[in-house]
Amino acid sequence: MSLPEPWWRASRSYVSEILSLFAAAPDRDVVHWRGESFSGGDLMRSVTETFLALRNRGVGKGDVVAILVAPNSPDMLTVRYATHLLGGAVCYLRTTNPGTRTTVLPLDHQIQILRETEAVTIFTDAEGSERATELSDGSGIPVTRRHEAGRDGVADIPDAVSWDPDATAFIGFTSGSTGRPKGIRLSGRAWDATIRAWMGVGREYDCSSILVSTPLSHGVAAMVDAVFALGGALYLHESFDAEKFVDTVSAEKDISWTFMATNHVFHVIDHLLERGIRDRDAVEAAGLSSLKRIVYGGSPAAPARIAQAFQLFGPRLAQGYATSESGRITILTPEEHGDPELAATVGRPFPEVEIAVCNSDSGAQLAAGEVGEVRVRSPQMMDGYNGNPELTAQVMRDGWYFTGDIGCLDERGYLTLLGRVAHVIKVGGVKVHPIVLEAEILAHPGVRHAAVYGVQDEDGSEHIHAAIECDPAEVVEVEDICASISEALSPIHVPEKIHVLSELPMNSNGKPDKVLLKSKFA
Repeated sequence: MSLPEPWWRASRSYVSEILSLFAAAPDRDVVHWRGESFSGGDLMRSVTETFLALRNRGVGKGDVVAILVAPNSPDMLTVRYATHLLGGAVCYLRTTNPGTRTTVLPLDHQIQILRETEAVTIFTDAEGSERATELSDGSGIPVTRRHEAGRDGVADIPDAVSWDPDATAFIGFTSGSTGRPKGIRLSGRAWDATIRAWMGVGREYDCSSILVSTPLSHGVAAMVDAVFALGGALYLHESFDAEKFVDTVSAEKDISWTFMATNHVFHVIDHLLERGIRDRDAVEAAGLSSLKRIVYGGSPAAPARIAQAFQLFGPRLAQGYATSESGRITILTPEEHGDPELAATVGRPFPEVEIAVCNSDSGAQLAAGEVGEVRVRSPQMMDGYNGNPELTAQVMRDGWYFTGDIGCLDERGYLTLLGRVAHVIKVGGVKVHPIVLEAEILAHPGVRHAAVYGVQDEDGSEHIHAAIECDPAEVVEVEDICASISEALSPIHVPEKIHVLSELPMNSNGKPDKVLLKSKFA
């Protein structure tokens, strides 16, 4: 179909700004996926046709569109853009995993999402068509496909809706402790704030093209919008693979930044070491010189392993601490990664973010150096949990979000995380924070990954257990690890059992699967 004039401008939104940039250079490639390149013109056509197909389905202001398309395909973006131009909101059905697994959610979980969001249609592509039909049969919600765009003269003329920053724009789902999806409602205002903050980071470090291997249904999505708004391009991998990541950056020559889970950084380090790449000169020689920034997050990083990464990449690492509910909270800049004292922190507040550490019982704000619950206030925060005002009231009070994380702030405003309130192990009256102990274990030469967890006996007493994965080329003695823990922390911190595994099991979020470890070794 022929492209209309810039009909999207009436939206006056982040989408209209991005599409206007595409229109200024429609032949420029802006997305690379599955060996194909897509120009700005291609994406404008996709957004236009999707807009028309959804409008013909009856989608309008305030409606929710459920998206089920191939993992990390350009449609993950263009369907969202089209829906926002209609004044609607989106949710994604494929996965609640912010990591890299491409496994589709169970059918009943997807139907639960459809019902809880009151979605009016399921948008799908050829790859998701069969499952979308099953979902439609089970929920009664119709399926929309792009080829259903109108072709009847006036009916084909798009008419964008003005962007309402107070309206819900996105309902993201995460898996809680029960494994059932939990919905988080984000307004257009929160989405805009996140894009704006990432644009500031991108400008500061002159970053353009980005390689993404985590799902576009989660936190990286606003970062990608920021890249487009800065005139950059996007390389998409369906899931993370260290070898594919290194080979892509080396081959393309123009990828300047990336986002990945903390554990993925470790996998890249291990892959490079296995290839004999052990210093910055070798990293440059391997063709990775274009990579200016490696933004990572999802779990706190062990200082010893980050020191390894800094030895290889130098000041290119940027650690982000975030939650789905509050968005980005802190950032540890590339330059700060070179300071051993700061490497144990997660940095200082992200733009427009306030942080307080408070006593969990009294709520009183604590002084620098005192340990308490981390609370956050920012324009990126959720409006609340979808359909669950009681849970919302528990975690959002007086404009603050209660993260459930334990930490402390120093005099300069750097935040150190010590774990989750619910994950503290009490041994002999002493509170042991798994993150602290894991960092100490990972400081031991040859240890690649570590998980520390508590196991209760029949009397209800807790015991410290650990599981580790080691470099096959290194000789690691458990007794030496125990001795260093006892000296650096205390004898009470020494795990009763340390299990040496050939590979540490990971959960769907790309973190060590402590639930599985507990069940296997309790």
